[in-house]
Formats: sequence, structure tokens, C-alpha cells
Amino acid sequence: MTPDFEPVAPDEFLIRCVWRDYYDPAVPVPVLARAFLPRKDETDGISVFRLACVSTAEDVLAVFAADKRDGYALALLPFAVLIGMGLTVTPASISTVAGHAVIQEMNVDRCKADKKWCDGIRQQLAVLASMNVIRLPK
Repeated sequence: MTPDFEPVAPDEFLIRCVWRDYYDPAVPVPVLARAFLPRKDETDGISVFRLACVSTAEDVLAVFAADKRDGYALALLPFAVLIGMGLTVTPASISTVAGHAVIQEMNVDRCKADKKWCDGIRQQLAVLASMNVIRLPK
């Protein structure tokens, strides 16, 4: 496994945890763009996890309370594609799960200041994530 303090490599995959309310299998793009909207406290960017830093993708669910874990879908995002979109991913270690990182440009301040840009990126991320869902919510 890759140490989570090392820079993210272009060939890595990132895991985005998608709450069940933001996943709709009845629509063409099941991961909704809302899944990539930064929370009010995400001033450094939205959270992702580095697949190379965990034993299995499901390991990242340990960041959530046990009774909430089943409610998450997991989607893979190829970092090389994010680079092509002009996005930066930076390691941001947390104590509960290895491999935590943030997509810097997708922070609450930037998305408030440039809503049109943010909406476009969120839609692109939703399409990308929808092509790579590896775990469905229960």
C-alpha cells in the first residue's frame, strides 16, 4: 500500500463516497451532481480516498458511523482524468482512515464564487463516477 502522505500519482484511483440520496439508479447518470457539492466546512476541498492506500475500497467506510456505512455507494475516479479537468488532489491525512485526500478546487469558497464553473465540474464528476460505481448503497 502507498503511504497516504505521498503525492497522488497520475495512475491512481480515488474513491468518492456517495450517500444514497445522491444515487439514483433510475436515471442515466445515477451518481447525481449533488454528490460533489462541497459542504459548508469543506474549505480545503471535497473529500476523496486513495484506493492505493487501503486494503479494500470498503475500508474507507470506517470514516462513518457503523449504522451509516450501508447507505453509501463507492465510485472510483481516475486521477489522470481529474488532472485533465484541471483538478488537483492533495493528501489530507485523517486519523480514522488512511488515504484521505481533497480535490482542492472543489471547495465551498470557490463554488460560491464561481457557481457556473462548479456546476459544470460537478456534472463531469457525476458522469465519471457513474461509470465506475464499485459498491451500491443498501
